Amino acid sequence: MKKTKIIVGLFSLTCLLTSACNSSFATLPSDGDSSSEQELEAESSEEINTSSEGKDAAEKNHGSDDKKSSQESASTDDQDETKGSEDDKKDNAKEGNIETADDCALEIDSLLDTDPVSPDNSDLLMDMARLATFSKVISDEGEIFAQMDNNARSSLRYQIIEAVRWGDTAFKDAIDIYPNEGDFDADELVSVEDAKALFKDIYGEKDFTPAEYEKVEDGYILLSYGDGDPWHIVEHAVFYEDDNYILLVGPAFYEDNGGTIEYLGSADILFEKNPDSRYGVTLLYGRYREAYVDASSVETSSELPKSGNKTYTGDNLIDGDYTTIWAEGVSGTGVGETITIHLESKQLVYGVVICNGYTASYEQYTNNGLITDVAVDFGDGTTVEVNDIEGYAYEGYTSDNLVEANSFRVELEEPVMTDTITITIKGAKKGTKYEDTCVSEVSIYGL
Repeated sequence: MKKTKIIVGLFSLTCLLTSACNSSFATLPSDGDSSSEQELEAESSEEINTSSEGKDAAEKNHGSDDKKSSQESASTDDQDETKGSEDDKKDNAKEGNIETADDCALEIDSLLDTDPVSPDNSDLLMDMARLATFSKVISDEGEIFAQMDNNARSSLRYQIIEAVRWGDTAFKDAIDIYPNEGDFDADELVSVEDAKALFKDIYGEKDFTPAEYEKVEDGYILLSYGDGDPWHIVEHAVFYEDDNYILLVGPAFYEDNGGTIEYLGSADILFEKNPDSRYGVTLLYGRYREAYVDASSVETSSELPKSGNKTYTGDNLIDGDYTTIWAEGVSGTGVGETITIHLESKQLVYGVVICNGYTASYEQYTNNGLITDVAVDFGDGTTVEVNDIEGYAYEGYTSDNLVEANSFRVELEEPVMTDTITITIKGAKKGTKYEDTCVSEVSIYGL
């Protein structure tokens, strides 16, 4: 399990997302990893012996002073050179001369310091972003799409072909898809040359190797139907722009057909303005950036008394540990009890994730109670309710399994500036042994 916090939603997928993931084009098996590997080179240094026998103490001291002066001068020169190099990179980015992932990160940081914009092509940018997120090629380290290995790029190419086939997107029918008339082991066909041109327009593909990961015959990529794969998706997009680049930022989630949702962080997707592309922009770079909102304290309307070394206070909800819990302390299942989370200051909040139940072990989970209905007040009069929450646990489930299966998202339609979030239990069900309703963790996310 990843070391980021895990969330699982109970929401149904839209028809678009379901249809998006219910077909695939045939690929050859690969053990390659989709993320680019970076090698770190260690720099060697020589140790210089500045001592010299036969010199008197005064000469040694004088030599030491000279050395110290020389080292300080060299250090200053190195700092100036490093600063100059960073400045050069920033200037190159602003001038549209991005070459590396580090250049992209610098450009993103620069754009994030500007005011958001509303570009005319925002729908196109969202469609392009979905190609990158659906293909699951973005990582925390950051990826230049055209520089990824061919295995990773095959995942992106797959989503591009899928977008040509389905949905109301900018890429629908961008190139011809041909029915298989019996000559190939495939459902449909697309010309390699047509596909290659489209890949170049969308993400700058330069060295597509047909038949390395796609199944290709007689100049056609063979398309086949298959089961839906998991995907990533960005919501609540915010845009930033300068003369050469556009940045899309928004909360990103892992989703699958089973309703699982994992918060990935804030997605930063960078586009390069490109007049040579039929779309006017090219997907350049993507990364996920941690964007949790820190809580400063928690108040609860009640809590179960301490038992041995175990506490059941509200502090357990923000400690990052899914084996510690808050348990309400009133008679019954705790309907009406509240959790109030205070932030360090007013911050932009997009939603919260609640890990439901005592997820330390299968036995503790089944013994204790769960929330079934909840209302979350985000402090500005905006309240979001989630009802009919179901818990999932199978014998043999680990704590990680329980967290994945029993977290749910409470998301705002529009983000709010707030410093207080109040969660109210509107419905709960008792466990096999205790009525105490338990919550393992609450996470708050922003940009």
